[in-house]
Amino acid sequence: MNKERIIDVCRWTLGGVFSFSGIVKCVDPVGTAVFVEKYLATFSLDVLLPLALPLAVVLSVAEFTLGGLLLDGRPHRITAIATLAIMSLFTIVTLLNATILPIGDCGCFGDAVRLTPVQTLLKNIVLLPLSALMIVGARRGRFDYLQTVIGVIISLGVCLYALRYQPIIDFMPYDRDTNLREEVAMQRAELEGSTANILVFRDKTTSEQVEFAASNIDCWSDSNLEYVDSRSVVVSEESYPLAELMVTNLAGDDITLELLNRPGRVAWITIYDAKALERNFDAVKRLLDSGKYDGCVVATSLDTQTLTERLGIECYMVDAMTLRTINRSKVGVMVLDNGVVTDKCNIRDID
Repeated sequence: MNKERIIDVCRWTLGGVFSFSGIVKCVDPVGTAVFVEKYLATFSLDVLLPLALPLAVVLSVAEFTLGGLLLDGRPHRITAIATLAIMSLFTIVTLLNATILPIGDCGCFGDAVRLTPVQTLLKNIVLLPLSALMIVGARRGRFDYLQTVIGVIISLGVCLYALRYQPIIDFMPYDRDTNLREEVAMQRAELEGSTANILVFRDKTTSEQVEFAASNIDCWSDSNLEYVDSRSVVVSEESYPLAELMVTNLAGDDITLELLNRPGRVAWITIYDAKALERNFDAVKRLLDSGKYDGCVVATSLDTQTLTERLGIECYMVDAMTLRTINRSKVGVMVLDNGVVTDKCNIRDID
């Protein structure tokens, strides 16, 4: 195999991986931000947590654009150096993930394809030498700025669309046509008896409720946290993601199946961000008063007692991460028709 053929194999392989990785991140930037948050928290970079979403968008756009440049032809030296730099960073991060700083699924392919830390590390170990080889065969001359701009515009457009509305492709277990009523009951039954105790605290700054394992003693010493409750939850394996859905009333009772069994078209209003709620409070009230559905369920990770008093309807507690999985919008709506998901949207886009 001659030098040109070797370079082609390298760029096709890397271009395909980068393009796929970039597009699955672009269609769901909020989901990508969740993985970024995990990395920042694990690496003690909490100061950067507010930048998780912008960083997720930049990463998505960069990967997609690089993938397109690699697939287009013999890579420019700038493209080859950028590819090697990113692959080196990814390899170091995944090495830490697979050894001393584990976070679980790396999120390199978003929620579309899940890999273990070891699988991800092996993938990067294979791709890193390929990116190094491209430096040898990289061309010089004028860099293709036009194609770069086109790649950025396309990928950024997909990201912004997903942020404004919903992911173009929903990789979550709560996607349309899913029968939550049956699936949650079935998965819970299969995992019956597998439970764990958790502690519920309220963040005094944001009023958001957060959960910790009962074995976690650090939460008690955090002055910004206020103890609320403790309860048992279902321990879910990755093959049973819907078993994690836990909806509790003001008394702390699990009423998940009771709510899912409500007949007709029921609108689930999901709220996990206090500032977004204030911006969309009137829209939430209008939906509750519209009477267009057979019922409404307000599921939130904020202070349920306060929200119940403000809205005049009992609000239910759901873990913030679960709410972000159900609906990527900070204040969103999921419509169930006899337990089947028929629509998901931002509260601003409800008809």
